[in-house]
Amino acid sequence: MGIPGDKTFYTVTMARVYADQGRYEEAVRIYRYLLDQTPDRSDLIQALEAATSMLPDIPSHWHDISDLIERWAGLMLRQNTYRRLKKIRVPSVDEGV
Repeated sequence: MGIPGDKTFYTVTMARVYADQGRYEEAVRIYRYLLDQTPDRSDLIQALEAATSMLPDIPSHWHDISDLIERWAGLMLRQNTYRRLKKIRVPSVDEGV
């Protein structure tokens, strides 16, 4: 939806269009943004609840998987750093710096 961070199309109409298309994550994102701007709107609260109820439940084991993915990513970054450091040539004492 446009440029990341661009909230030009964050309107109730756009949220409804997304919800009608089954794109509930986008609709929820817009409703939450709109509620941040005008928290007293009961129509937005109801629409947010309806869209949220259509989102799939997160499996209970997802948090375990996400921790593993985060650990894996960290190890990959360390490995990358290690490979780059190995390529750096450090002059030995015999070479006379």
